[in-house]
Amino acid sequence: MRNNPQEIIDRMLHNGEAMLAAGRADQAFETYMEIVRLCSDPTAQYNLGVLSAQGRGTEQSFLEAAYWFYQVSLDGDQEAGDRCRQCMVKYIVQHMNQDTPRALYERMAHFAFYVYRGQDIRTLANKELFSLGAYYYKQEDYAAAGKLFRAAAEFGDDGMSQNCLGRFYNRGTGVEKNDLTALYWFDRAVDRQIVPAMPDRDGILNAYRKNLSRAGFFEQMNLLGGYCAIGTKDIPRDAAKAAYWRRVAEAG
Repeated sequence: MRNNPQEIIDRMLHNGEAMLAAGRADQAFETYMEIVRLCSDPTAQYNLGVLSAQGRGTEQSFLEAAYWFYQVSLDGDQEAGDRCRQCMVKYIVQHMNQDTPRALYERMAHFAFYVYRGQDIRTLANKELFSLGAYYYKQEDYAAAGKLFRAAAEFGDDGMSQNCLGRFYNRGTGVEKNDLTALYWFDRAVDRQIVPAMPDRDGILNAYRKNLSRAGFFEQMNLLGGYCAIGTKDIPRDAAKAAYWRRVAEAG
């Protein structure tokens, strides 16, 4: 009599548990891998996620762990979904102090590509970076929040993150207050049709027009155009915006 396929899987799962109990995590890991080669068994996938996150029986990898937890979450497992997100956070922030905004964006894009296969990478990367930035903002870690928003704003052209950067520079939150830099990021957010950014952008622009002479206004807008032309630590090199702000300067 042939064995029922599910009976074979159940036996392999039992063997995996026995190997873990005996301290043979590497053999358990291989057993679970063998199972998922045969079928998409959620228990084996979940266990692969746990072992990958812990570095038991395999090299620790939050990326691999997230992938396996995400596979389980596709069937509606909320706990697996939560674990996937926890692994995402650990994967992104483990080198937060050393990573540049570009590196953070590339890391998040790689995560989205590897874990959420077949989906819109930029949209997912921007969403996760913004969400993580909002979390750090609530924790009052404004430097981390600003770096995450900058990653999505500059390299993902994310309007929500651009708007947040505008507010940071307008208020001096975690950065040196700078109205020209705030104006730049609010304007980028308006381009992405972020409605709340429009009154902030127009408010700064109108304040410059009201409080400065025509020559003073020209000087400030031309200065912003120059920042865009060469790039600064707060404003990326942006030829299109350099030309735009110089036109604003000429128009007065």
